[in-house]
Amino acid sequence: MRAKKFFLALLLLLASVKSEASSFMEELLSLEGVVSVDVIAQETPVFSGKYIAWFEQPLDWSSPDAGTFLQRVEIGFSGWENLNVVYLSGYDLSESTWPYDDRNEIAKIYNGNYIRIEYRYFGKSVPDGLSDKSTALWEHLSNTNASSDFHNIMEQLRTILPGAWVFTGSSKGGQAANIFAYYYPNDADAYVSYVAPFCDGADDPRMSEAVYTVIGNERYGPEKAQEYRDLLLSFQLEAVRNREYLQPLITANDPRGYVTDEHKAAVYFELSVIDFPVTVWQYYQNFDGIKAVLNMPRENIADKKKYLDTVAGMITEEGPVYSSFAYTVQAAKENGNYRPCVKYLREAAEREGLHLEIGGDEESYIWNKISFTEEQMRLFEFDPYMRDEIIAWSHTTESNVIMIYGNSDPWYFVRLPDVADNPNVHIFTSEHSHLVSINSMSQEKRDEILSLLDSWLEQDRSSVQNPGSLSSSGGGCNLAGNLGIILLSVIASMRKRTVTKIYSADIAFVPPKIM
Repeated sequence: MRAKKFFLALLLLLASVKSEASSFMEELLSLEGVVSVDVIAQETPVFSGKYIAWFEQPLDWSSPDAGTFLQRVEIGFSGWENLNVVYLSGYDLSESTWPYDDRNEIAKIYNGNYIRIEYRYFGKSVPDGLSDKSTALWEHLSNTNASSDFHNIMEQLRTILPGAWVFTGSSKGGQAANIFAYYYPNDADAYVSYVAPFCDGADDPRMSEAVYTVIGNERYGPEKAQEYRDLLLSFQLEAVRNREYLQPLITANDPRGYVTDEHKAAVYFELSVIDFPVTVWQYYQNFDGIKAVLNMPRENIADKKKYLDTVAGMITEEGPVYSSFAYTVQAAKENGNYRPCVKYLREAAEREGLHLEIGGDEESYIWNKISFTEEQMRLFEFDPYMRDEIIAWSHTTESNVIMIYGNSDPWYFVRLPDVADNPNVHIFTSEHSHLVSINSMSQEKRDEILSLLDSWLEQDRSSVQNPGSLSSSGGGCNLAGNLGIILLSVIASMRKRTVTKIYSADIAFVPPKIM
């Protein structure tokens, strides 16, 4: 009898899931430009349905004859009238996170429909014929075209999702959120950028200089921060001192195929060592862990090998993962980039009789030099127009804007200039890293941010029904949700534009790094 009741309840649950989710999927498939929709089976069920929609987009919004490409959009559907949160990382979509609860904090707080857009030319949102070794098609990778991509996707979704809209992003995605607000000031009810940089050019020295001189002062105090900066420099020196063993281990991690001769191998190794403190400060600031590594025993060959393998592992893990080619192109042309600071390590190395391969003439625009052909170097030149426009926009915009920063984040030192003359732009800073969030703010700042969002979005957070607790409920809920998704996929497979894939949690979950 109990089994019969459970089965009946399961059927009712499946019917409910099918009714709302299938209705949304039908609406999604009917949107102009949507080529197909893939279903995501949720391991952590917080949405009525979760999908990947493929939008056909022009390569150049000002020149329709230039061709098209397909752009991936992840959509978690919570309800027809719910808040709509568009989130950008500025990069590709990470498939390993899809079956899980990958909502950002705003979507969680308001139980919003959650829309993540893969940036053009990243991941699988790439036009046919694109090549790292060519200059063809790269002229269409621009902030103007990317913002038009976002606008078109939101315009289509707005026809079926009538709720309020938040446009938000982190790091490169935060930069893109500010730029989108410049181009489309009325598309969202609120624009929230996290840790958004905007370098002065493609070879901006400010960030790297700060990493060796002032970073951490506000969070840890000048004395303790200097201790941490000295610790990182000691770690770098130890790497250079043992480069004969470490360099082959580091250069083996060369996904872009940069290392083609001994000089480039040496430069690659040194850049990894030089950039190591940037990533440590940017993310985990695990100074005790670094100190523990430096204090590891190394009296014999076995201990020394274990020690050096650990050093290599830390540099590989926390040193730079050389950015995708698309990132480097956009940084060179419009978004700007930082210049690695060689000076402090070189001076410390010379005091110990150690040599660095990177020459003074190689330091400037080094990211471009190791990434581009000579023709690309000539064509991918920085234009300050976008940065100048965004600075001017920050003083004049009438949009509802929140900017969030962590003052011990290296990118904090290349942020937009502070705005005091525009009451529509609200800047909040916390003594935190690149992983700063609303929830990491002081209670007073957190309350202020959420009050602003409540007023702009006309939301009452106390009345929001948030399904986050579903993630910790028993397997029955996961079973029902996934059975519902599978049922939907079978139904959809009979349609003209079918579900092409069911994404499920058949791979290990790796928490994404915020870049």
